[in-house]
Amino acid sequence: MRSAAFALALLFATAAPAAADRFSLTYEGTALGVLPVGGATLDADVTDTDYQITASLRSGGIAALFERTNLTATSSGLIQNGSVFWRSYALDHHYSRKRRQVALRAGEDGAVSAEIIPNYRLWGDPPTSDTQRRGSRDPLSSLIAMAIDVGMSRRCSGAYPTFDGRFHYLLELSGGELDHYEAGGYDGQVLECRLSYVAVAGFERTDSGRRRIPHGEVWFALAEDSRFAPPVRIATPLSAGGAVIRLTQWRRAVVSIGSDIQSP
Repeated sequence: MRSAAFALALLFATAAPAAADRFSLTYEGTALGVLPVGGATLDADVTDTDYQITASLRSGGIAALFERTNLTATSSGLIQNGSVFWRSYALDHHYSRKRRQVALRAGEDGAVSAEIIPNYRLWGDPPTSDTQRRGSRDPLSSLIAMAIDVGMSRRCSGAYPTFDGRFHYLLELSGGELDHYEAGGYDGQVLECRLSYVAVAGFERTDSGRRRIPHGEVWFALAEDSRFAPPVRIATPLSAGGAVIRLTQWRRAVVSIGSDIQSP
């Protein structure tokens, strides 16, 4: 059932036909410039009033020699005046012959409920507080919020509080340089942003790898006639080189709700 907030958004919508911007993107990752480390997919449906997004990640190549990872995450929520209000998030993560499932829901009052199987044994020092949960988005909704902000403003700016079921952190965008990008089926402008990860709560002293993720870059595609700017390249420096996730397949369709699909 759609929430009351979504019903209000429909009530004040214009009489113009609604449209969904649909993206289906595929990525491949490399380390040290040449070594394959796996792949990812991103499928997003974004309208003026709501969104749904699904992401998957799999390890491969040299990364699979150390730890096999296969995860799928989904998220959905509302968009009101360009602001993102998440409602549900689900993660299914298989790693090192283990599995963890996370289901988060945000109520209209901001309260966040979580179902985690198996539950975490440790919750960090300090653990994420209720106030921090209420003031955050899930990881995929933070990506949606960044992509919408960049698509609308053409700027790299803002901090995005994020909660994934245990960890609370900030994703911060800064800098900003326009460039042209041609790869994987996309040919157009991108905005190159600096990305900072700031660990806040839910971490243990032994979580040095999670606490000290180095600064990286995200390149957002400034697609024509779209206020949603999905990433086409994500780079994170490493001590002996770097890891880069690059777009290998770009598919986009503008769908008029209730009519046929139209390609831009």
